[in-house]
Amino acid sequence: MNDIMSFEFNAFENYVTDSNECVRFKLVTCIDDLIEDFDDTKVLGHKQDGESKKLVSSSCRIAPFKPDMTYQFFGENENIFGYKDLTVKVYYSCAQLNIYLCLKYADRLTKQQTDGIEPDDVLKIIASKYETKVCYNLNEFSANLSKEQSFMPYGELMEEFEIETKPTDDHQQAQKRHFCLFKANNSVPGFVAYHERMQTFLMWFIEGASYIEIDDDHWDFFVLYEKLPFIGSQSSKPLLKEYQYCFVGYSTVYRYYAYPQNVRPRISQFLILPSFQRIGLGSKLLASIYTNYNNKSIVDITVEDPSDDFQRMRDIYDCKLSIQLNWYKTLAPNTVWSNEMAREAQMKFKLNPKQTRRVFEILKLKLTNRNDPEQYRQYRMGIKQRLNAPYKKQINDIERLRQRKAISETNYTLLMKTNQIPREYRIKNLNKQYEEIESEYLQIIEKLG
Repeated sequence: MNDIMSFEFNAFENYVTDSNECVRFKLVTCIDDLIEDFDDTKVLGHKQDGESKKLVSSSCRIAPFKPDMTYQFFGENENIFGYKDLTVKVYYSCAQLNIYLCLKYADRLTKQQTDGIEPDDVLKIIASKYETKVCYNLNEFSANLSKEQSFMPYGELMEEFEIETKPTDDHQQAQKRHFCLFKANNSVPGFVAYHERMQTFLMWFIEGASYIEIDDDHWDFFVLYEKLPFIGSQSSKPLLKEYQYCFVGYSTVYRYYAYPQNVRPRISQFLILPSFQRIGLGSKLLASIYTNYNNKSIVDITVEDPSDDFQRMRDIYDCKLSIQLNWYKTLAPNTVWSNEMAREAQMKFKLNPKQTRRVFEILKLKLTNRNDPEQYRQYRMGIKQRLNAPYKKQINDIERLRQRKAISETNYTLLMKTNQIPREYRIKNLNKQYEEIESEYLQIIEKLG
């Protein structure tokens, strides 16, 4: 909610809307998906009787969805002021990603009612965050939908695959869905402009997201599409193919230099749109990225500030990879971590050592009998020793400086006073950290089966 200080809030509480609830996204495959948005359906050549409208409207192929967050648009409170029963429509054509914005509301406040305070200019706020053209006219937006059929993804086809989705109720059958993954970079003609539209999803769905500098040629882009059977009733031309592409999500990877002539790729942004989640597409995308960078010049693959959901997915996938490693064949509750384990995972799957250590701990907990007091105690101690290692190293480094007489006694005393943590507090903090880690690990183990 913007600066509303000069009038009583309660008088206008019906005109304050939760922006996470009122914003609606829709991927539009054809004009049929827009029938309910037109007041005069004759504009599009549709019948006007209620039953026909109902049948066509219900054919929307991709379920609309809400944002995960809106604070980058509407502030920390994530509120929109000035409208009653507000809906903010953010539509994308499913393949080209052309954007249409509009508002729907029952009533709008005036400056006379609010002592001069304007309602939020919602569409302007959204458009100001986008670095690409948006459309405010539904007829203009719909006129370009005929181009969706002929859209071809940018870049190189990396993989095609099928996923069989489970029925949502007893009256439906399992459905085979077809997907494909393309890899592109800023040298692909037309892709830079396409990326400008693609990245507009980020601030709605990724915490703290920001746009990247696509001019840097170290970026790789992996873009995922679903191949939908074409049903556009408005096409008067012969079909060029039996399906059309629908954008599903994408990931960006930055290729960092690693001495002397190697590369260390870092996964930066990773997005699967809500309508396509929970069917295994995130794991498929991650697996394809791993495969793409599994060559001799790659040191290992890292991830930039992973979200909790991404980390869980990554843990599950990396655990499934790691059970193929030699060290897993002899893994037991009393196995101690070694750098050789990290090296094997790094050589075979390009897992970085920190992530391999985490996978080791997950798989070891899976084998640990938590009902055996001694076995369980040994496991907990191993985790706590890892957590405490940076603190011990810091104190030992100070001690070594003193022994080498690299610091004065005064500075030594000051450093120890500044850095030393009381034992009681350290134990309490370690116990809390361990409980959080075990809870995370048990969730992964449950998914592993």
